Amino acid sequence: MIPAGYLWLFDLDGTLVRTGGAGMQAMEQAFTEVMGWREPLAGISPAGRTDPSIVHEVSEKQRGRGMSEAEMERVFGRYLELLEQTLAAAPAFRVLPGIREFLEQAQARPDTWLGLGTGNLEFGAQLKLKRGGLDGYFRFGGFGSDAVDRVDLLRKAVARGETLRGAPLPPERVIVVGDTPHDVAAGMAIGARTVAVATGPFTPAQLAASKAGLVLADFTEQDKLAAWLAGVEGGKYAAGQP
Repeated sequence: MIPAGYLWLFDLDGTLVRTGGAGMQAMEQAFTEVMGWREPLAGISPAGRTDPSIVHEVSEKQRGRGMSEAEMERVFGRYLELLEQTLAAAPAFRVLPGIREFLEQAQARPDTWLGLGTGNLEFGAQLKLKRGGLDGYFRFGGFGSDAVDRVDLLRKAVARGETLRGAPLPPERVIVVGDTPHDVAAGMAIGARTVAVATGPFTPAQLAASKAGLVLADFTEQDKLAAWLAGVEGGKYAAGQP
């Protein structure tokens, strides 16, 4: 049973879905078309990163400085055009195990708020959710188009969730879900509870070492999640404790 009175913030790539490489394909092609850079993403790990931070790192690597606002606007404009195409043509795109079932249960609970906390640009996130049939579950979020830093976009997501809810929530009533230590660290930085899923590039041991409140192999581990939530409700786990 999912307890009421919590605001959930989900990462997207590696947590809710896998795009089968569609996102990186679109970004790589956008860099090549707009900036003329070949293999711009070689050696760059996007896991747990915001889209703006990736773009700045690519620019630093290519020419020793970050992107101007005008350049970033052109790259992202083309990226979003290409993303819609690459997602439609991605045979390996999939919603990750247990996600849809959990979202159905959570959506049916009173005073339970589902949002996003993702480094994707907002429109890019909407495209990925639509491709997976998940676009009806999330009414708000914080995005890479809000902030370069993941902590800042989570704060934006919480503020939007509280506005929709019509009342503030203490940070320990916020649960951040992600698949990287970056997600865990950002969640802890805002005082939230954290759930890490090993459906991305990090192992359960690596996620446990990041001090996540709970580590799941994936969202089919509903009994494990329910036991942890019961412990949270019963005061067994303080926010920020593994």
